[in-house]
Amino acid sequence: MKKKFISVAVLGCLLIAQKTYGVELPSITVSAPKKTLINQYTKTLDSQTQNQYNLDNSSLKTFSNTNNSVFNAINMIPSVNAQGPDAFGNDETLRLRGIDSTKAGIININGVPTPNGPTGSLTANVFDLENIENITVYDGAIKPNVGFNSFGDFPGIIDLTIKQPSDKFGITLNQSFGSFDYSKSFVRVDSGDINGFRAFASTSLAYANKWKGNGDFVRKNAMFGLTKNFDNFVDFALYLGYNSDFHNNYYGLNYNQASNINKNYALDYNNNPNSTLYYNYNKTNTRDYFVLPTFTINTSNSSKLVLKPYYWSVRGNGYYTGNNPHFVQKFLYNSNIFGIVSNFEWKIAKNYTFTVGYWFHKQQMPGPPYAIENFIPKNGALEFSNWAILADHGYHTINSPFINVEASIGRLKLDTGLKYLMYKTSAISGYNTNGISTSNADEALKLAKPDPFETANSKFFRNYLPYLGINYQLSDYVNIFANYGRSFQAPNFNLWPSYASNKKVFESKGITLQSLWDKYFNMTTANNFDLGLRYNNENLFFYPTLFYSTINNIGTYAPINVGNGKIAEMPSNTAKARSYGIEISAGYTPVRDLLLFASYSYNRFYYTENVSFMNNFYDVKDKQIINVPKNIIKTGFTYKYDTVSITPYFSYIGKRYGDLLHTQSLPSVFLANLNIDYNLKNLWKFKDVNFSLDFTNLLNKRYISAINSPDSNFSMYSQTTYQVGAPFSVVGSVSVKF
Repeated sequence: MKKKFISVAVLGCLLIAQKTYGVELPSITVSAPKKTLINQYTKTLDSQTQNQYNLDNSSLKTFSNTNNSVFNAINMIPSVNAQGPDAFGNDETLRLRGIDSTKAGIININGVPTPNGPTGSLTANVFDLENIENITVYDGAIKPNVGFNSFGDFPGIIDLTIKQPSDKFGITLNQSFGSFDYSKSFVRVDSGDINGFRAFASTSLAYANKWKGNGDFVRKNAMFGLTKNFDNFVDFALYLGYNSDFHNNYYGLNYNQASNINKNYALDYNNNPNSTLYYNYNKTNTRDYFVLPTFTINTSNSSKLVLKPYYWSVRGNGYYTGNNPHFVQKFLYNSNIFGIVSNFEWKIAKNYTFTVGYWFHKQQMPGPPYAIENFIPKNGALEFSNWAILADHGYHTINSPFINVEASIGRLKLDTGLKYLMYKTSAISGYNTNGISTSNADEALKLAKPDPFETANSKFFRNYLPYLGINYQLSDYVNIFANYGRSFQAPNFNLWPSYASNKKVFESKGITLQSLWDKYFNMTTANNFDLGLRYNNENLFFYPTLFYSTINNIGTYAPINVGNGKIAEMPSNTAKARSYGIEISAGYTPVRDLLLFASYSYNRFYYTENVSFMNNFYDVKDKQIINVPKNIIKTGFTYKYDTVSITPYFSYIGKRYGDLLHTQSLPSVFLANLNIDYNLKNLWKFKDVNFSLDFTNLLNKRYISAINSPDSNFSMYSQTTYQVGAPFSVVGSVSVKF
């Protein structure tokens, strides 16, 4: 029997799965007869003990605007606040439940970590979303066998799943054009099944001009995938990839400029190569290479061993005009990352699954950057001045065994487990580079001498990270869940660059980096509690979740006077905070071809005590954390008529503060976007033809989008700057599969 239905994905919880929206499907046996086929997509979510949101490929296409940005794609989920200076995914920031996750590298790919640190935000653009099958977003407490990231699983994990090679030969072409000379060309070829081997290869090229000032971005991507099953004993998969990202940065406004946005809306870097504010002295150029094999060994009918080794290489540099107007700083990115996530899963009985595993991870800095150079503009070019920072290129290492037990007893599902984290940071061995005239890092290290003031020992952290979650099916339509879990975030490595930038002041007072390291360099931990309900019937879903977290040693930047009228923002991990609130996602289909959706999040996230640093005390108790709006509302609808679907969607971001003491406030903002999609099946020799139009900032609102603030463990900023949001932009795309 065939039935027509609307496949739903949340835009808060699930997002609209337009590919299967309102089409004929073959019959599917549903275990709960009162449920309709709408629940075939959402039933796995209903039964989970952790708070997670599942997004399918067509949902990603609807909300990512240009198939470039992971952050944009998930932005309709409650408690997600992704902002950036343009519509194409450059220099985006991400907050998940109020925590700055931009540089934290909370993105996993097929369950293994991706790079983080200063280049962490670029990882969101390493993958073409055309090659991503789905995204799962976890927040709050996370099961021990799910989240793996070297900078932590607090406040959550974004896990991307690569679209496997098809069993049939096929070619996918996608071409996009848009505002500000935007273009993206993507092609993927699937080999089909050849003697049990299946493979794909893809490549893409994206380009656009900045919408204000001079400069552009160019992104090149290539990816290869191969799968093979060996006699039903070993399933093998291999994914290789390359991504290069070049883009000129957008100028960040100070608070006075941001307060008069109409006057400073188009303010950007200048065209004078003898100025530190020259646009081509503010740019990022990175290259990522990765190797991701997976071995699934079916040890018996009820057990399997999964081995997921991984390797990343990050190369490149970033040029920035720092706080000192006389210098342009060059950050060197040269980091190797490798490790393995392994687990043995054993289905002991029909309703019991036992998982034990081990995670090993080793990563070179950045995190923090190991080398920063100062340059001075002269005669229309940059001339090397001195080394701001130079250190041995050490490794951070993680060893983490974990165990998880899953039990299903009637309507009750139980998850319990433990991850034991052993985290060893790299030692900091800074060098005195006075008189060093070479700009080559390797040569400079040979000539420079170790600086005893700028040295700190490796630090070793141990943490037990337990998890306990339950889910109970009250009826065919209703599940309730509750969980507790402990999560972590790596210490604030930027204590060292901040110290190095003001070393003369600290040295004159006899203060060593080691003394600050011992007191202020701590691991952030959080105790997370969630209580939620999943109501999901034929034409309505309603997903409220209450959350509560206590956070110890949260990353905080405190302003201190370092003399000559200069204020430096110094980071520490000593503050305590608390977060509580509610997330609600809902969707309703009053008629077959119309879906209404909405999500709401309230987050009271505040310090529970005053902050102190080096005998400087700051009255911040009960103040909301920087850049965390209490209220976020997102809503919209999808209407489908024949082969055309229209999705307008809107967001409201509440009042935010840009500084620790709440002297810099930003008003709330309302934004509107629109996606129009036209899909044809089996047209001539094409299996699928899709036309889409994406409109960003429909109302052409002038507003502040990203706040780049020194308030987290991963901030690269010593002062708060404000990015203007992109103006009205449009992108048109045509995609063909054959």
